[in-house]
Amino acid sequence: MTRPSTYEHSRYLEAKRTVDDRALHRPTLDRLREALAVRSADARDAPLRVVEVGCGTGSMLRRLLEWGVLPDEVVYRGYDLREESVDRAVEELKAWAEGVKDAEGTGYALGEVRNDPEATRTVRLDGPDGSSVTATFAAADAVEVARRTDAAYDLLVGCAFLDLVDIDRALDPLLGLVPDGFAYFPITYDGETFLVPSLEGDGTVDEATERAVLDVYHATMDAPDRAGGSRTGRELFPALPAADAEVVAGGGSDWLVTPPYPGEEAYFLHHLVDGIEEAVGGALADGSPAVADEDTVDRLSPGMVGEWADARHCAITNGQLTFGAHNLDVLAHVESDD
Repeated sequence: MTRPSTYEHSRYLEAKRTVDDRALHRPTLDRLREALAVRSADARDAPLRVVEVGCGTGSMLRRLLEWGVLPDEVVYRGYDLREESVDRAVEELKAWAEGVKDAEGTGYALGEVRNDPEATRTVRLDGPDGSSVTATFAAADAVEVARRTDAAYDLLVGCAFLDLVDIDRALDPLLGLVPDGFAYFPITYDGETFLVPSLEGDGTVDEATERAVLDVYHATMDAPDRAGGSRTGRELFPALPAADAEVVAGGGSDWLVTPPYPGEEAYFLHHLVDGIEEAVGGALADGSPAVADEDTVDRLSPGMVGEWADARHCAITNGQLTFGAHNLDVLAHVESDD
């Protein structure tokens, strides 16, 4: 068996944490850190209010805390569609807090853990120097929440999120959450995926077949019946100013996974290959516009896509596959409502 027998979304999210760690564009992150430091100084004792959309297992919150991007006092709210991710986010934050220690061996003290109505979970962490983090995770559609809430925040985070939604409909309500605040959209996919080494094959599964698989995969992202897009990263640069947000920093945040695979990055790769196989196979079965090109139809069949996936799963198991994807990080300042 060269591939996992089952896949778990929350495990995938945790497996990609180290991939994101390497990928994040540090100058953009530094600009965010500077902006939040100024905001905290101006706000004096008021906590920084953070909202994250598509928070998954909460890895971005943990990362921003661990890397010193967030100030001492933080009130955070994270939304994700999957309740299993919300549950995992609480457990991962608690485990992280217990493992973080300063030079004197002192770390966060776990305060209140509360299960609230409407599928929310709240965790409070108290730091040794009087700092605190109050994090609430909710299972909900973040865009729908943004449309109906009057809540206001200082920072909006959406990691690997906007390429999964219709930004023409989602961007305005999301930016409305942070009047005179900042919007940080890291790891936004922008149109390129590669796998090496090339498949030599026997004439059935070869490099041309793989190119066709990836072309259809990218096309499924742009299908009219699917939210999101394959070039969302670059589309943010005109879309944000049109929504009264000034881009203040940005840069590449490419995923690159090479053998030997650290942590659970092999699982991350297996999960990605399985997702590509499912998307392309589904497009072929449904007669999607993504496979309207006659050359692609002639080259691909569900069986060939399965053979391609088997070959790539085998390469992962053997520690031979290198994977890359082009992403962009974007930081914007949102104009005030006043």
